[in-house]
Amino acid sequence: MQFADNPQQATEYLRRAIPLMVQSGIPPTPLNYALWYAYVSKALPALNQQMDNVLQIYGTCPNRISEQLFRDFLIKDEVENAEIVQRALLSVMGDLESTASSTVQNTEAYNEVLIDSLAALKESSNDQSLESIIQNLTVNTETISESTRLFQKKIDEAQSEISELKKQLNQSRQEATIDPLTGLYNRRVFDTEISQLAAKPEPDVSLIMVDIDFFKKFNDTYGHQMGDKVLQYVAKLIKAECPEPLLPVRFGGEEFSMLLPGVKIPDACKLAETVRKKVAAIRITQKKSGETISSVTASFGVARLSEDESPESLIARADAALYKAKEAGRNNVQIADHA
Repeated sequence: MQFADNPQQATEYLRRAIPLMVQSGIPPTPLNYALWYAYVSKALPALNQQMDNVLQIYGTCPNRISEQLFRDFLIKDEVENAEIVQRALLSVMGDLESTASSTVQNTEAYNEVLIDSLAALKESSNDQSLESIIQNLTVNTETISESTRLFQKKIDEAQSEISELKKQLNQSRQEATIDPLTGLYNRRVFDTEISQLAAKPEPDVSLIMVDIDFFKKFNDTYGHQMGDKVLQYVAKLIKAECPEPLLPVRFGGEEFSMLLPGVKIPDACKLAETVRKKVAAIRITQKKSGETISSVTASFGVARLSEDESPESLIARADAALYKAKEAGRNNVQIADHA
């Protein structure tokens, strides 16, 4: 569980949480601070309901219940992912340990055979004894060779499995921040970033809202697969124009946003116009019919954060400018009115 509160809001939540903790006799531990911060923020209604029930029964929240609530509501996903990876790694290492143990035993046995064979060679006086010793060495050499080969195979398999686990772990981390269809940042990241930027003493950020024109009609005409293809194309164009620290986001559905720290309105409009032209130039060919689709356009609303303006107000003004672009015939860029 992550919170997108700005510093002022976070301070207010903590200021409200501490007296409640004192009143209920809750120990001032980091775990309890996090739990009661979530409680006063009301971000998790189910947590509040369970906490209220606990307080009614006990008059406080026992440590064991606090720990359980913390696991269930605040770090559930992280714990589950960690446990899955841990179990998988233990399985891989256990299998590898078993094979290594077998290889070591075979190696020790082969070493004993070599020692015995060397001793027998020194004492041997006829060809028949030599042949028997050589046969014994051959058999044991083949055994140790096979054992070593199997061990190497297990090492290769373990390396492959560990690489796959690392890939899955990275993917699970990405899923918390990345939209799977477009590869852009998701709304969760946007909310966190815009709150932090707006909380600066002298905020310096512009916002572009983007909406693909007639997207529902496009989906109805050409199907959702083609619609997804258009979303991916547009996302690719937006991402290419947003190097760090600019933040390209899939805001929801066919709507995108570009959060632009340090960018003034003229440059933001220039960026929006660049993306608008590139979107209008998109050409998609249907595989079955060979038909070229050339009617993809997008409308843009541009706004700049004013001093003491909330993120919600900035988004609303950018959205209003976006709808002005729609009303002006779509496929154009409009600047928001001042806050």
